[in-house]
Amino acid sequence: MMRLSEPQYSFEQTLDECVTGITGNAALRQKLTYSKPDLTAVEAQYSGAAGTGELHTIPPINTDVDVDPVVINTLKKSELVKIYDQYFVPEQKPARKIYDALLNAAKEKCPFCGGIGTSRNLDHFLPKAHFPQFSVLPRNLVPACRDCNMDGKAHAFATNAEDQIIQPYADNDRFFIDQWIFATYHAGNDGEPGEFEYYISPPEGWSEVDKLRVRKHFKNFDLAKRYAIKAAELLGTVLKQIKTMERASLDSRVIQSVLLQPGVDAAPFVNHWQKGMYQALMHALH
Repeated sequence: MMRLSEPQYSFEQTLDECVTGITGNAALRQKLTYSKPDLTAVEAQYSGAAGTGELHTIPPINTDVDVDPVVINTLKKSELVKIYDQYFVPEQKPARKIYDALLNAAKEKCPFCGGIGTSRNLDHFLPKAHFPQFSVLPRNLVPACRDCNMDGKAHAFATNAEDQIIQPYADNDRFFIDQWIFATYHAGNDGEPGEFEYYISPPEGWSEVDKLRVRKHFKNFDLAKRYAIKAAELLGTVLKQIKTMERASLDSRVIQSVLLQPGVDAAPFVNHWQKGMYQALMHALH
């Protein structure tokens, strides 16, 4: 949806900072230190799967027999979760600077909804309740707004290829380079502002799985509604500009080239709501 740059801190650096912050729990500190090579090994598994759209192939931990199973070496689920909750997030801990760096890198724009929401927290792309080995893996920690974190994604995770939402750090470039979100403008009656209908139309050359993935992402994060709301906020201003130009006897081709096409070109990224909005107005003005 919105591409994020690679995290500036490595998994190994993150683990080192967490180890430094563990005080009063020598056993956990020793366990984490001993398990670092194995944890960095699962990072390679994660990165490889994320880059090929195969994160769904990584199995969640099994809690059917034991609610707190051993996950890596002697590290249990509860201990890996504790490392995040008590030694990564708290502001007084050394690893907090990594949390802040990840959050700040998004510049307060949530990548899941195309920057509509303000990113306030880090979301575990693969939830730590089911994949605790990735609880402090930077690539698994995505800045997200409240709506996307709590409603759009929550604690769900994909178990098949077509149900995977887009991974902002590592997914295929096609999701960020090709346009797959478009809009139609339905004009209002008697000169009243109309409304926008956003929809997806992935390129024909995409695989069926990738087409289903963007459909899933679009639906889960309620982008049709949220994009339409943002477009409606700007519509009145743009319609006034169009009417002013029409009163000056400028034809539709001039209005498109002077007003609407620059609006398309100024969109921050290819699937931003603004691009679809101005494209829809250009089509309606024909």
